[in-house]
Amino acid sequence: MDEITQQLFAPAKELAQDGINCSAYITEFTWLLFLKIAPDLDEINYVFDEFNWQNLIQKDGIEQYDFYKQILAALAKVIDPNVAGIYTHASTVLKKPEQLEILITALDAIDVCSSDELGEIYEDFLAKCEENDSHLYIAPRALIDMIVRLTQPESGELIQDPYAGIGNFIVAAEEYVEVISDDLSESIQAKDFIAIEPDLIRQRLGLMNCLLHKIEHPQHVPVRWGDSLLSNRQIWPPADIVLSTLISSDETTLALLQHIYQILNANGRAAVIVQDKILADNGPAQDIRKSLLDSCVLHTVLSLPHDILYPHEIDAHVLFFNKSSNYVTENVWFYDARNNFPTFGQDLTDFEMLYGDDPYGLAARQDEGENGRWRCFSREYLAQHDDRLNISWLEDAEHVVHDTNWQLLKETVDDLQSLNDLLSV
Repeated sequence: MDEITQQLFAPAKELAQDGINCSAYITEFTWLLFLKIAPDLDEINYVFDEFNWQNLIQKDGIEQYDFYKQILAALAKVIDPNVAGIYTHASTVLKKPEQLEILITALDAIDVCSSDELGEIYEDFLAKCEENDSHLYIAPRALIDMIVRLTQPESGELIQDPYAGIGNFIVAAEEYVEVISDDLSESIQAKDFIAIEPDLIRQRLGLMNCLLHKIEHPQHVPVRWGDSLLSNRQIWPPADIVLSTLISSDETTLALLQHIYQILNANGRAAVIVQDKILADNGPAQDIRKSLLDSCVLHTVLSLPHDILYPHEIDAHVLFFNKSSNYVTENVWFYDARNNFPTFGQDLTDFEMLYGDDPYGLAARQDEGENGRWRCFSREYLAQHDDRLNISWLEDAEHVVHDTNWQLLKETVDDLQSLNDLLSV
């Protein structure tokens, strides 16, 4: 499967030399992929006698290129919400027929794939693009799966993601529920999730990801395009579980974090990936942290390894918390998977075992002391330290070298991009 992913991604490097960045490549790829597999998607019911994949590949040169632009314009007007969602505001950035031909040829790689494999291949493809500067902020699937296992969603629980990105939490939760369910026919149903993404590109990819994993919603698309903070509150009934990756501006992240703990039901639980900065800043960030600690039970904080998200200078934590009518935060358990932690091939099995089998963090736990990775700090201790949630007690001997290396790499990439821009003039 990795070979297929490599073949699908290969044209991105070639097209980048023509000024087509990775995000644009992903978008064009998604439009063409959908067009190719649409007849096999049972939930997609539309008939276009003319604008289809077979007619596209039978043309060549400028005729094919012009026909592709006609397809994009036509499919954006289709009534089916899934089709319209994929092609909303579709307009190609490809400049030459040869570029379109490269993409069409690359899609031959999926001819040997079954429909059940396409979802995983598409996710792997997006992750590969993310490694090469697509700025999608995709957390590794292994991390997403672990977070889902720890929160333990069940069939019938309402799962929400107010900043859904490519829909990876919804996909992972659906697969988890299907695996653990006693009834093999059970999975996440239409009423069981709400996912919204404000960025049109990421929403389009999230919609495609859900469709390829056979996750659908009869009333609207699986990942809706919109701003959760501006949405009608009627679409936000109390949530049983909220799973989300909040990598955005500080103001947006803080507002979304507050939104999340406000929409949790009386016993709801959440796991949220957030950038480090808001866990230490004073001012509004400190106010939101205090509100979270005082209105919820924040029971576990996981400090993630360096370089787990792109761009690599963005470090992040995972916050695990829940609402309770009887309790607020008394103690918070911290796990340091960053300092003196392997840079690549991170294994969080130790953290998962220490977390325990209770989704509310109530399993028996033991503090490992100053030399261990697993520590417990009281609410009083946090209050004395401005309610900071980036508590660190281990020294990282390689941290300075690590930061310097990535800074040098970033500067080199920036220099090469500047040179490429000059040569393109």
